[in-house]
Amino acid sequence: MHILDAGRLNWLLRDLELSAAPAMRRALPQVELHLWLLSRLHRTDVRSDAAYQLRLARHVGLRGKLRVRKDQLFDLVEALKGREPPPFDDLLLQVSELTGQVEKSVASSLLALFDPDQPVIDRDLRELLPRYGMIGLAEAPQYDECVAWHRATRLLFAQVLASTRWASISSRIDAALPPAEGAVLSEVRKLNLLLSHARRVVALMPSLEPVLVRRTSAPVPVRPSPTRQGVRLHLCR
Repeated sequence: MHILDAGRLNWLLRDLELSAAPAMRRALPQVELHLWLLSRLHRTDVRSDAAYQLRLARHVGLRGKLRVRKDQLFDLVEALKGREPPPFDDLLLQVSELTGQVEKSVASSLLALFDPDQPVIDRDLRELLPRYGMIGLAEAPQYDECVAWHRATRLLFAQVLASTRWASISSRIDAALPPAEGAVLSEVRKLNLLLSHARRVVALMPSLEPVLVRRTSAPVPVRPSPTRQGVRLHLCR
């Protein structure tokens, strides 16, 4: 299934080519933090290592109710070690049950540490991708909408990475990053970081919308939202 038609895909690839160097310079602190966490994930006890907890909290944007329940979150992260990474919808539900809110940003960030081929859904990504015709995700969507949007993002990433132009973009990303030491970025993580930090760069670029046929991407089927103690999960971050 293709999320973008050929015209919109080429538009996105053009923007990625032009924004790769400045966007990845902006992303450098996040790259370093992600690699630090990744390199130490399986040789530290997340439940007791204060230094790791501090950086992990910064990485996933721990705040609000989830910060209050952070010990339970760290227990969950530790429990995920030595197991197959769970599907996004399962992990999203486990994290969300800690607060009663749909914690899609935190859940996707955690999953990406265990599975490098999973996208992280952040605000910048949600605001950038509709520029190219992908269905937007509201500020506070339902659980099933978050799961569907994560699945659509995976399909979009696969479409971009399968393009013959991606190798050139990936090389530009590598050129903007310091030499790898230990942990390395997957191609999905490179694309994710580029998209998240390219939003302000591409906002200054001319839009190709007038020369494209206006078309709305086909919606991704969604599943009914789960409930927690009889209350439907509804808030999303």
